[in-house]
Amino acid sequence: MNGRMMLIVMLLPILAGCESYQWLVYASPPITGAKQGQDCRTLVLGLGGTPDLSGIEAVRLGGIKKVQSIEYLNNTFQGVGSECIVARGE
Repeated sequence: MNGRMMLIVMLLPILAGCESYQWLVYASPPITGAKQGQDCRTLVLGLGGTPDLSGIEAVRLGGIKKVQSIEYLNNTFQGVGSECIVARGE
C-alpha cells in the first residue's frame, strides 16, 4: 500500500501539468467542400506567443471567403506544446 501511495504522489504533478482542450469559437450551418486554415504557435514553458484568437489569420491562411466554424485547440504538457486556431469554410 505504501509503494502505491508513493507512486500516486510522484505522478500527480505530471498529470496536473497536462492540458488538452478545445472550444468552438464560432459556428454556422455546414458548408459542402469546406476548406481549412490553421494558425498555430508552439509553446515552450509558456513562451512562444498566442495565435490570433479572432481567427482572421487562420481564415486568411486557408483562403476562406465564407466561414463555417472557428475552433481553439490547446495541447500542452508542463508548458510545452501548441495552441492553434482552426478555421473551416469555403
